[in-house]
Amino acid sequence: MCAFLGAAIGGLPGTKAPEDDASATYRATHTMLINDTAALREGTSNVVSASQVPLLATTGEVPARVAEQLGADVNAATLASQIVVVLDPNTGALSFTTTQSSPERAEELADAFATTLNAYLAERQDQLNEVRLAASINRLADLETRLDVSTQELAGNPEDATLLAQRDALARQYSVAFEQNQFLSQQPSTLSFTTIEYAQAVQIAQTGLAAPRSRSVRAVMGFAVGGAIGAVIALVAGRVDRRLRTRDQAEALIGLRARVGIPKSRDPGRDQIVVHTGRHDALSDAYRTVRNLVGFVQQSLEPVTRARVTVVVSPGPGDGKTSLAGNLAAAFVETGQRTIVVNTDFRRPRLSKACDIEFHAPHPFTLGDLEVIEPKSLLVGVQPGMLVLDLAGVDGSAGELARATAAMVPTLTEVADAVVIDTSPVGATAEVLDILPLADVIVLVVRLGHTSIGSARRAISVLRDVSDAPILLVVNSVKQERSVYAEYTDRPRRARTRSVQDESSRRPEGAEPPDGRRTSLPNRREHDESESIG
Repeated sequence: MCAFLGAAIGGLPGTKAPEDDASATYRATHTMLINDTAALREGTSNVVSASQVPLLATTGEVPARVAEQLGADVNAATLASQIVVVLDPNTGALSFTTTQSSPERAEELADAFATTLNAYLAERQDQLNEVRLAASINRLADLETRLDVSTQELAGNPEDATLLAQRDALARQYSVAFEQNQFLSQQPSTLSFTTIEYAQAVQIAQTGLAAPRSRSVRAVMGFAVGGAIGAVIALVAGRVDRRLRTRDQAEALIGLRARVGIPKSRDPGRDQIVVHTGRHDALSDAYRTVRNLVGFVQQSLEPVTRARVTVVVSPGPGDGKTSLAGNLAAAFVETGQRTIVVNTDFRRPRLSKACDIEFHAPHPFTLGDLEVIEPKSLLVGVQPGMLVLDLAGVDGSAGELARATAAMVPTLTEVADAVVIDTSPVGATAEVLDILPLADVIVLVVRLGHTSIGSARRAISVLRDVSDAPILLVVNSVKQERSVYAEYTDRPRRARTRSVQDESSRRPEGAEPPDGRRTSLPNRREHDESESIG
C-alpha cells in the first residue's frame, strides 16, 4: 500500500516548471595581494597587524562606509554578514566573496568592500602614525627640559653622586626617545594591498537531490521509497505484534501440528450450532473433521467401558472454544452417539446460548442441593441425541460451580456415548485445572489475529504440566481458498442423463419402460434437474 501510494504521489503533475521555481544565485570574488610580505611574515606592521584585516573588513567603519556608498536600504551589519573575507597566510592573498541574487549586485558588493578596506587601512595607519609622532615629540621635549634642569643642578654640586646618576639616566632616556622620533619622522612602512582581480559574478549550479522532471521517473522513485517505508512499517509492526497471525506461527509456538483449520466465516449464525444433517459447507465440515480426529485419537487409547471425555480449551476468551464444543457434540450425534456437552465456564457462560437454550429464571435449588440431585435430571435436550448440562443458573462462585460440575462428569460418562466439556480459558482462570484431569482428549483452539502469543505459550505449558492426555491443536479463523463445487454437483446429473440416453437408444421405438412408466428424455431431464436442485 505504501509503495502504490508513493507511486501515485510521485506521478502527480507539477504545478509549475522546475525552471520557474528555481531562483538563480551568483557568486563574485574580489582578490587582492599584500604589498609588504615582510609584514605578513612577521605578523605585524608599524601600526596594523595583517591578522586584523578580516576583522576590520567586516566590523566597524568599513561596513558603514560601504552601506553609505551603495545607498543600501539595509544596515551595515546586514551587508557585513553577506561578505566573507579570507586572508591566506602563505601567499598573502586577501579575498572578498559574496553570494547575491543578481550578478551586478554581487560584483558591486565585493568590489566595494575591497576598495573601501584598502582606503580605510591607509587612513587608519596615517592617523596612528601622526598620533605616535606627536607623542614622541612631546616626550622628547619633556626629557630635554628635565635633562637641562638636572645638568644645571649637577653643575652647582659636581661631587654629588646622586645628581650625577639622575643626569646620566635622563641622558639615556633622551637618547632613546630621540632615536624613536627620528624613526617615526621617516616615511613609515604601511600595510596595503593591491587588486589582482576584480569581482566577476558566476552563477551557482544547483546541487543536491532534486525531483526529476519526468512523471514516470518520479512514480518509479515514489514506488521504491514507499515500498521501503512500508517494509520498515511492516517490520516494526511484526516486532511489536503480540498476536498469532499465521497457522505456521501457531504450530511453531505451541509445538503441535494443526490438523484442522476452522475457516473464517461471515455467517451471522457461526457462533451457533451449524452442524446439521443436510448442511455441508466448509464451516460445518471443519467441525466434522475435528470429530473424526478426536475419534481416531480415542481409538488409540486403552479401551474403557465408559464414554470418552473430550475437553475443549483455549488460551483466552473469544478464541471460539464454546462454538467448537457445541458443534463437536453435534458432530458426535451425527454418528449415532448419545452426546452430553457440559459447560464449566461460569465467568462468561455462552454454551446454552450457542445451543439455543435460554434460562428464564434461576434454578430452583441451591449449590448444596447438587450433592443429592441426580445429574441426569439436570440435562436439557437440544436435539435428538444431544443433551446439555449447564449450572450457570445456580447461585455460587465460578470455582464452586466448576467443582460441582466436575463431580457429576463420572456419572454422565455412564449414561452417554460421548462427553464434551467447554472450559474457561486456560490463561485467565484457575477453574480449568479442576476439569483437565477428567480429559481423555484435549482440544486446544486458538484464533488467528486474536490469541496473544503470551497466553498461547502459557496455555500449552499448563496443559502439559497438568494432564497427560493427548492434545489436538485446532486453528480458528483460517482464511480458506475458494473451492469449486460445480464438478461434484453436476457429475451425477450428467451420468444419469447419459444412462437414460443409452437406455432410450437401446429400447425399440414406442416400447414402454419395464415398470410401465413413460420416461421421455425431456421429462427425465426435468426430474434430474429438480432432484439435483433439491
